[in-house]
Amino acid sequence: MAEQAKKKKRGKIALYIVYGALTVFVLVLILSLNNIGEILDTLATAHVGYVFAALGMLLLYLALSPLSLCMLTRSRKNKISFGKTYVIGMTEHFFNGITPFSTGGQPFQAYSYARSGVKVSESTSLLIMNFLVMMIASNIFAACALFYFTRFALNAAMTVVAIVGFSINFAVLLCTVVIATSKTVRRFLMWCVRLLCKIKFIGKFLKPQEEKLAAYFEQVQIVFKDLAKKPITFTGCLVAKLAAFAAQYAITFFIIRALHIDVSWDQMFFVMCGTAFATTMCVFLPTPGASGGVELAFAMVFSSIIGTSTEPGSVAYGGMLMWRLMTYYLAMLISLMFYLGFEIQYNVARRRGEAIEVAEEADGQPVPATESAQPELPDVEMPAETEEPAPAETGNAESAEITETAVNPVPETAAVTENDAVEAHEENAAPEENENTGKGEQF
Repeated sequence: MAEQAKKKKRGKIALYIVYGALTVFVLVLILSLNNIGEILDTLATAHVGYVFAALGMLLLYLALSPLSLCMLTRSRKNKISFGKTYVIGMTEHFFNGITPFSTGGQPFQAYSYARSGVKVSESTSLLIMNFLVMMIASNIFAACALFYFTRFALNAAMTVVAIVGFSINFAVLLCTVVIATSKTVRRFLMWCVRLLCKIKFIGKFLKPQEEKLAAYFEQVQIVFKDLAKKPITFTGCLVAKLAAFAAQYAITFFIIRALHIDVSWDQMFFVMCGTAFATTMCVFLPTPGASGGVELAFAMVFSSIIGTSTEPGSVAYGGMLMWRLMTYYLAMLISLMFYLGFEIQYNVARRRGEAIEVAEEADGQPVPATESAQPELPDVEMPAETEEPAPAETGNAESAEITETAVNPVPETAAVTENDAVEAHEENAAPEENENTGKGEQF
């Protein structure tokens, strides 16, 4: 079992490395199709003040992101500190960034909650609530971006991709809400699952997950009802998520100004909608961080915002590169730091707990029931000659020996006294007294 766990862990690490290499390769490939020299020259002349403003928006986005999870955790009165919950929320960006469809964050967060003493069912409820709030907030910005659809969709291919991406994003939210509010829909979905399980090549993979799906659907409904009973908490979480997304989408505005493009402050919301448009249209891409698609989509939207042409130029690709480095790579690096901090804190706490247990046992605390309360007596061979104890101590020694023998019977060879040894010596020297040997041994 341990060997299989190690192999599985090594396989996951190798997979993460492949995903990371893939994202870097895609970014390099896109840049190699353009004039890298012009792109680097564009970045070299960027306004430092606005670059730091963009970084400030990134830090604000990262700081606000875990707040909804913290508020939900506190509303459920779980015995976990605000700081630890905040750290768990911060690890989401790293694991989402290295897994397809950005699905790695929630499983790790559930695992982290379990290691912090929160039940799996409770952590699942919290993460489902947080997912619902996140989907509502992201779809609000996506709906606003649709008002500028014709401004951002520059060609037919981009229009098709945008329709697919927006449809999937809205459908996920709609299906989640329907499943959470209708028992009839839940039963219908489970009927479809059982029907598909009858197909051999599908049932082979789907049948083992049937019970988990049923439990998940039921949990979604319980969570939705619980969230509806707490309107203040829900409103606070939604405001926090909207503020986080607003900070994330505002990064593009400061990047544009950093590249010396004249964009007025009253166009900030328009720029934010453009960023929401680019990210929403690529949600269905299976690559980690939607790599490959989101870079091209952002370059196209960036080009339409600055009004250069229908084809992105060095300025658009330079802005895309800066935006991608901040919102994806730097965000993942900061999230990774929080993850490493969580692991270090967890391991230190575990070792400290083990040290306390050892210290308590050394101080005479009751030992576990699986261990003997008294050590096993070793075999003792009496020497041929022993010193005779003092008269004052003889009575105490004999009574102590009788008590010890009654509690822990010892072999006869170990219980022989000095007098027995002398009598045995005399019996060997005088064979005619062998009739009393049995009596002496019995005594």
